[in-house]
Amino acid sequence: MNRFKKIFLGASAVALGVSVIASNAVFAASSGNSEYVQNVDLSFPGYAAVINVKNTSGSKSVNNVNLQVQESSIEIEADGFVQCGDNKKITFKEAKIYFGPVSMFVDDINDNGALYQSDYEVSHKSRIGLGKWMTEGTNGNESFIVPLNQIKNGHPAVRVNPLEEINKKLQAHLQGGGTKADFYQNDQEIVLQRPVSLAGWCRKYLAPGNNPWKAGFETKNFTIQVKYKGDPEITDKPILNAQLGQVGNNPQFNNNQPLLLNQATFQPNMPHHIGKCTEGTPDPKIRVNYKGSGKGTVRFKIAVKNSEGNFVLPNIYLGSYDSENQINRHFDFDYPLIDKMYNHHQFKWWNTINKTYEHDMTIQAQVKDQNSDSYGSWVEFGSATFKHRCTPQVIVNGGTATLGGYQNQGNDNTQDSRGTLQKKPQRAPLGKTTRETDKPKRLIIQTPQ
Repeated sequence: MNRFKKIFLGASAVALGVSVIASNAVFAASSGNSEYVQNVDLSFPGYAAVINVKNTSGSKSVNNVNLQVQESSIEIEADGFVQCGDNKKITFKEAKIYFGPVSMFVDDINDNGALYQSDYEVSHKSRIGLGKWMTEGTNGNESFIVPLNQIKNGHPAVRVNPLEEINKKLQAHLQGGGTKADFYQNDQEIVLQRPVSLAGWCRKYLAPGNNPWKAGFETKNFTIQVKYKGDPEITDKPILNAQLGQVGNNPQFNNNQPLLLNQATFQPNMPHHIGKCTEGTPDPKIRVNYKGSGKGTVRFKIAVKNSEGNFVLPNIYLGSYDSENQINRHFDFDYPLIDKMYNHHQFKWWNTINKTYEHDMTIQAQVKDQNSDSYGSWVEFGSATFKHRCTPQVIVNGGTATLGGYQNQGNDNTQDSRGTLQKKPQRAPLGKTTRETDKPKRLIIQTPQ
């Protein structure tokens, strides 16, 4: 790879034509360096990566369109260059490339926002003496191969889910007065801008066995095209036996699903649990909002990832859906916080006092159209993080009564065992006399005549 040969994408996105939709979620280019790394440079000498989507259904009915992604990965040709610090004791160590944004954490890399990473060969430059530098190149062009199944979930501005992007464009087309038939009859192209980051590390010799290293990085946007080849023969007119095929003597319905689920998200005000975590405490209730188009049946499950282990809440909801009657729908489910804590040994650590746990949840859904006999594949939608923290329980007057929920942290108001708010006495500033407490008024008691 020639580090100094740069062929930028330039106006390539413009040449895609008026049918292109550009993603409006674009990361600004960013970089960061440390004492040991003076500069990291990332460029893309090739063209945009292309993901082809094809209708694999043998039927020409618009209700039987079955889109499938034709690639399992994308290839990103990238040039990388790392310049180490201005000290002959500082030498290059390694480089990594990421699909997604990164940032500096002290003198190292925070890659929590990236979805995929790989070691990467780059050109690098180090000082070898006073006024002398040495640049070492690579063995040839480097490509960053990114599996699509590794980047289909995550932040909407980072993930790449081709079918999701096609569906979003279809929904915009329908809302603009178009039809599904004319959408699938024509070519569709979508342009995505996604962040790709390069990080490099250099190390410094301080003493035998003491060679610390520090990092630097650069993030730039890379262009990805999602392409669908239209089929002029697709129609929304009735077709004889379009959905019914004969297998032996048993008729089988086509399994393609015209019912579309456009969106499923968790409630924005997540009901995080901070309080008592004793047996009998009610599990938190969380809401999922969803909407789509068409009529049929939908079912949901929730996938959870956390430090204690991953699990799935299966068949959390099953119900009918008809967008003509009501587009926006919702359902509530109980998150098994207390159940997992006390009935599963793996999660018993969740009741650790004053430790905050994060539970990353993702919505998964299946749909079955009213004219179909089976569900489509599971599709992932929105994600959110639910948090919980168990707090110590307050013992009242040495008794056995405890208080749960939010505990007082130095506020003026506290609760007694009956839940009554008590006001703390206010202390006068030092050096000032305190006004005597008013004497209680004498009560006049009148006996009955």
